Amino acid sequence: MLPASWRVQLPIFEGPLDLLLHLVRINKVEITDIPVAVVCDQFHEYLRLMEELDLDIAAEFIYEAAVLIQVKSKLLLPQAGRPGEEAPEDPRHELVSRLLEYRRLKEAAQALAEVDRVRQGIWTRKPAPWKPEADPEETDVPLEEVSLFDLIGALRTVLERYDKEHPEPILLPHERFSVRSQIERLLALLEAGHPSGLFDQLRSLSCRAEAIAMFLAVLELARLNLVRIHQGGEGSDVLLFRTTRELQPEELEAISG
Repeated sequence: MLPASWRVQLPIFEGPLDLLLHLVRINKVEITDIPVAVVCDQFHEYLRLMEELDLDIAAEFIYEAAVLIQVKSKLLLPQAGRPGEEAPEDPRHELVSRLLEYRRLKEAAQALAEVDRVRQGIWTRKPAPWKPEADPEETDVPLEEVSLFDLIGALRTVLERYDKEHPEPILLPHERFSVRSQIERLLALLEAGHPSGLFDQLRSLSCRAEAIAMFLAVLELARLNLVRIHQGGEGSDVLLFRTTRELQPEELEAISG
């Protein structure tokens, strides 16, 4: 929730039909052929974003969202009628009629307002401000008025791009290797009379944690006289010799980790 001091009240009312006309314009479709499923999803996304920005959402928006859902659900139903009957009316007909009428009235109101401003003569000719010589490589960009929904749409685009560029990190769980499991693995591997190289065993492990667990297991096996450890000389491999003693269950239970 934004602080109260941040809330903005716009002097120009823009209602749900303005938002629908805005969606028709950005989707580059005709009012008479509105893709209701797409527009319905975008309409609800704008409402969600307006709520997140703490903008007042009038009941007209909620009503229009319900109308879109109703039209969308009707379009999903089979439309074919019985033989000999007239084709059922397009579920979008009432919505399209209201949009066309609203756009006509809006354009008429804008034209009248423009005429009124001209008649009042509020536009006086002012001396042209001094402009530095323009860079020949620069081109003039036509500027248009920006509505509230244009700004929300720009914010929506930025947020979507931010989400794509900053995906949620993937947390990988740490692997755990116990000394007991390494003891059991070594006892199953070692055979009496056949020494096994400790370095080769360590190199075959998957990670540092598993190597440490196995090293501790070798020390426990030596302490319990289950293996003997020998080395042929400095720099040569360390050899593990399995003794004939058997590991007792209570000894394994007494080993922590």
